[in-house]
Amino acid sequence: MPLMSIKAPAGVLNAESKAALSSNLVNVAVECEQIPDDPKKRALCMVMIEEGAAGNWTFGGNDLSGMLVSFVVTITIAKGVLSDASRARFAQLGHQAIVDALPGEKRRIASSFLFNEIEDGMWGVSGTLWGLREHAAASGYKHLQHLVAAR
Repeated sequence: MPLMSIKAPAGVLNAESKAALSSNLVNVAVECEQIPDDPKKRALCMVMIEEGAAGNWTFGGNDLSGMLVSFVVTITIAKGVLSDASRARFAQLGHQAIVDALPGEKRRIASSFLFNEIEDGMWGVSGTLWGLREHAAASGYKHLQHLVAAR
């Protein structure tokens, strides 16, 4: 049940590449978080794409948009869902998901993946505070179903 927020330079993504990027990142989350391939579970993977205006992306104070396209992806997830290995895999596959959504892009594609892991009881869902157990129940994380069974 990740919330994935993508910051991208304006004008880089068209409607088709936004759809591809969103779908690609959901596929990455399904694999890395061990979410069952069930449409109801996949629907809990939220992707938000925010575009920054031209000139708002600088590196060392320099606009490098002529040679570089950079994305920042923040993954907000319950603490305990991802291991060190699955976070590394998420960053690797996530970068490839961005590259695959931009066929024909001639500039270098860079990405930063930031993992924001929320402690138990610090995530409110529709008026109720959730912990890892509730996330595991809703998302069906295969590796965490022992928490659900322990109810």
